[in-house]
Amino acid sequence: MSIQTSTTRTPVRVLLLTLAAIATVLAACTGVQPGPTGASGSGPKPSSPFDPTTQPAVTGPLLAYRASDEIGLVDGTKVVAKAAGEFPPANDLIATEDDRFVFARTADGRLAVIDVANRRGTTRPIPVGPVLGTAGQSTIVWWEQPDRLMRLDLADPNSQPVLAQAVALPPVAGGQSGEPRLLVARGGTAVLARVEGPPSPFGGPDTLYAVRGPGAPSPLGQVDANSPVSVARLSPDGASLAYAVYRATDAGCGAAAVVQSNANGAQQTFEVAGSDAAAGSRVTKLWWPSEGAPKLSLTTWRCGRPATDPPVVWQLAGDHIEQTAPPTAALQTAELEPGRRALILPKTASYGEPVGTLVYEESSRRFPIKDGVDAIAVIQPSP
Repeated sequence: MSIQTSTTRTPVRVLLLTLAAIATVLAACTGVQPGPTGASGSGPKPSSPFDPTTQPAVTGPLLAYRASDEIGLVDGTKVVAKAAGEFPPANDLIATEDDRFVFARTADGRLAVIDVANRRGTTRPIPVGPVLGTAGQSTIVWWEQPDRLMRLDLADPNSQPVLAQAVALPPVAGGQSGEPRLLVARGGTAVLARVEGPPSPFGGPDTLYAVRGPGAPSPLGQVDANSPVSVARLSPDGASLAYAVYRATDAGCGAAAVVQSNANGAQQTFEVAGSDAAAGSRVTKLWWPSEGAPKLSLTTWRCGRPATDPPVVWQLAGDHIEQTAPPTAALQTAELEPGRRALILPKTASYGEPVGTLVYEESSRRFPIKDGVDAIAVIQPSP
């Protein structure tokens, strides 16, 4: 498959200069206020026997999150469901495509699930792969070596993993290749990565394949980076892929870029590194909302020094990449309703970490919900 490539460059020096302006804009609104009653998840106590104790009907979207010690479901500022466990930071999806279930892989490889309808969290004794994706409705998928794409229907509490598809990647000349791994799956498409040939000192480059249906995998070409791809997202229909690359120069520095690949094989690369070899950049998070273009959080730093500026949210916009409006310093954002959104605010003392505090933002007010969060997803109400 031929791949057409075009490039847009945004110098890191410009990115660093804009951070000062962002800090000024955010200075007046970054103070996190104490949440209203129920923000901790305990909920208000009835003042009389006649006060309702059941949950009110949901009129707006809910919010799913994954934290270090639980996955959860939030209604406004109140945590209404949890499933406890140990959850390392990851770039997996956390909600099924029909918004009926929130899910995540625990540190010991089991599956934690929250049923959105009854708000019950459980952990199923089912071993799953290191990366979880979705495959329509309530189905999740993962990769099992050497060539098995496995699936599980969360709508059936008694279901067991079954083989979704055996995938035959093309042989590699000389027979030297790494094991395939799943990057992301959504909308009927699964994207696999494999190092084909002697790896660089940083583990790359990856060669990517798209699996869509029972036919042969479609090659997406070799990634222009010496490190493996770790951050990727598919559009809701599975027809377009966005992924981040990191071109390492040494153990502590490198330059980031974002690539968008369409179903016809055309690719566009958005460079975020300029000519300043002393500046580093990395895409911390990448997400693709149900509507609109992919968004990402970008961290920049001076090589050899800890990051002193927070990650900033950008978005792909046609043939270029631009900051979101309003300018936002966050690991991830999610639009809930007009004037209301959720954000993961990074730790002030450690901007390089992929976890932070989940807050609910309404106008200029921010209410804390949960610490140690690394991923969020909007759950739309049932029709």
